[in-house]
Amino acid sequence: MSANHRQLKEQSPEDLEEQNMSNTSNFVVDDDEDALLSKSSSPRESLEDLDPLAINPFEDPSQSQANAMAPEVEKTVPDSTTSLNNETLLKKVCLNLFYILTWYIFSTGISLYNKWMVDKSHFNFPYPLFITSMHQVMQFICSGLCLLIFPSLRPTCHPSKKDYGTKIVPCGVATGLDIGLSNSSLKTITLSFYTMCKSSSLAFVLMFAFLFRLEKPTVKLIGIILIISIGVLLMVVSETSFVLVGFIQVMTAALLGGLRWSLTQILLKKESMGLHNPMATIFFLAPIMWGSLLICAIAIEGLGDMLHSPFFANFATACHTMLYILFGGLMAFLMVSAEFMLISRTSVVTLSVAGIFKEVVTIFVSIATFGDTVTWINIVGLCITLFGIGLYNWLKIHQMKRKNMETGYTKINQVSMGEDGVFMANVVNATAEWDEETLEMTRTRWNL
Repeated sequence: MSANHRQLKEQSPEDLEEQNMSNTSNFVVDDDEDALLSKSSSPRESLEDLDPLAINPFEDPSQSQANAMAPEVEKTVPDSTTSLNNETLLKKVCLNLFYILTWYIFSTGISLYNKWMVDKSHFNFPYPLFITSMHQVMQFICSGLCLLIFPSLRPTCHPSKKDYGTKIVPCGVATGLDIGLSNSSLKTITLSFYTMCKSSSLAFVLMFAFLFRLEKPTVKLIGIILIISIGVLLMVVSETSFVLVGFIQVMTAALLGGLRWSLTQILLKKESMGLHNPMATIFFLAPIMWGSLLICAIAIEGLGDMLHSPFFANFATACHTMLYILFGGLMAFLMVSAEFMLISRTSVVTLSVAGIFKEVVTIFVSIATFGDTVTWINIVGLCITLFGIGLYNWLKIHQMKRKNMETGYTKINQVSMGEDGVFMANVVNATAEWDEETLEMTRTRWNL
């Protein structure tokens, strides 16, 4: 008899059981998320207290209880793995900063471009509606090329004629007029004042959300609208170069902006529409925006006057003018693409904070570029408005986290260290996604 056999024979059953239990780990490794999920050894008194990742409804309860009583096994991460994780985190942070910077450059650039095109002391092309309509042509071409080159972006379904007429057309018209009136207001008001007024769009977004029952009116949301309104009022009363026509245009654009975001939300609610990414959305909306803007340009700006202007005096001059115009459309498309990449790589918190600072950056750049005058009351009003926007973002993020936790989201620690080191991983919801037979089996086995 070998030494190993003699050793096994000499061990008592109690020693063997203790040895088996000591080899049992109470950690479950999720390969898909690279996460360490710790099982709770506390008694479970109700089905709601069950962790769907830590319990198998078909498992023998006695075996699970034995596993739960097993001592914890410490896991150590090698120094090489830690170094690799730090490098991965650094690369991700740098890439996110690159996308934020790209978004800032294109967003601020398109604002400066629009002001430069229509300003009397610069290019002085007094047809902003026509400019915006041509931008839609460029965006339609660019989005079509992206859908052609990247098949994964192509919609798997298309809107019906009824949906196109009742949902897409109104959204396209509202979007086109929002952008068109915004650019038209830059003929008479400063870029900094324009940016301040447009920051009030959130108040109109909430108003239309109440109207279309997309949001339930609450005291907090109404208070946010009042805060933003006070900020806009302070910005308006202290404006040194106030022009009523420009102010009406930009506030009408802000109102239409609130309408178009509500219509867009209704649009995206229906998955059969096929508008699941910005490229597909631009592809379907751009023709409608182009048509509505071109009609307004002909009626208000006069197509004949524009064609007989010095900007179209001869073929070479006309080509030069159109290149300037189409360049703005390309910049607008790149801005949307950068925003799409930023949203796909970062959290809502990052995008919200970056969006607030983007408004401030635009104002300071306009002051440095065009010499806009901003008073202290303007700045106070802007700060109040941005505070209202930040408060709304915080409220929505808090509601999202609470809703996620209530519907089966579990907080887990990532070994690879994500954006904040903590991710919200979507796991199976024990109360919502298990079928009745499995639920009944679970109740019976665990005496619930």
